[in-house]
Amino acid sequence: MVRIVDSDSGEEDSPLPMSEQEEWSDIVPIPQDDGKHPVCPIAYTDEYREMTDYFRAIMAAGEVSQRAFDLSGRVIDANAAHYTAWVYRKKLILELGLDISEELSWVSQISGRHIKNYQLWHHRGALLALLLDPKDVVHESQDQRLQIPAIRNELQFVGEVIDKDSKNFHAWSHRQFVVRSYGIWDQEMAYVETQINQDVRNNSAWNQRYFVLTTNQPADVFVLSDEVADKEIAYAVDKIKLAPNNESPWSYITGLMVRHAPSMLYERLLPSINALAADEEYALAVSSTPFYWSALVDIYEEQAKTLEAEQQAAVVA
Repeated sequence: MVRIVDSDSGEEDSPLPMSEQEEWSDIVPIPQDDGKHPVCPIAYTDEYREMTDYFRAIMAAGEVSQRAFDLSGRVIDANAAHYTAWVYRKKLILELGLDISEELSWVSQISGRHIKNYQLWHHRGALLALLLDPKDVVHESQDQRLQIPAIRNELQFVGEVIDKDSKNFHAWSHRQFVVRSYGIWDQEMAYVETQINQDVRNNSAWNQRYFVLTTNQPADVFVLSDEVADKEIAYAVDKIKLAPNNESPWSYITGLMVRHAPSMLYERLLPSINALAADEEYALAVSSTPFYWSALVDIYEEQAKTLEAEQQAAVVA
């Protein structure tokens, strides 16, 4: 029976070099070819060099077996950036018919040592898609989707990673993959608001708010309704009050309005931030931050572009 071995257990390790183990006696290792005169050879440990030489031979032979699968885990845990090892491991999972949930658990176990490794997160996303096809949940409500163990467990895992490092780009990117794949937009907006309330300077959370608000739309470019635009302006201004010199809400609301509600820049956003700058309680802090002045530049620049386009249209007409 093929199994997934916990790399922390030591079960798959032996004190003997692989060249002295009976299990590998039928394999002729393939050394890495760095050429005759490598300019800057990597100083691999003897153990890692031997391990990858045998793994290279396994891949060259196209072997699909328990030992090949176990060896892929050892190689990955020694060097999580070994993209080819991840690709071959996925091939083995599919051809050996392994339990996807167990593989996700294994990835979780080693993730503490490789939490910012791109290949690990990519593999995790591929596993989730294999475990639960997004097409299978399209007729479920968002609340019902959140009760599905695969989705609930994945959000919990990513949430725990973000709790430890709130600006882990890979974790946020994976979270976007989960949200987009399974359409759980309402829950994610609530999650984002919690993250921003915990740390108003968390630019990753602000980016996630932009993602949630703009991605769940029928077209790449769309115009926000006046109601939504007003709500977002009020939300951003409230957060600016907490920390006027925090770039995140300034960039968020200006970028959102420029792309998705350009008419609101001059009509709603400008009066809102100018009112804040005129408020005795916030005047000094707001007028002293470069982000206020940068927002004004963006607003007036967009207004100038609009006026120029209107003038050109009038000439043509």
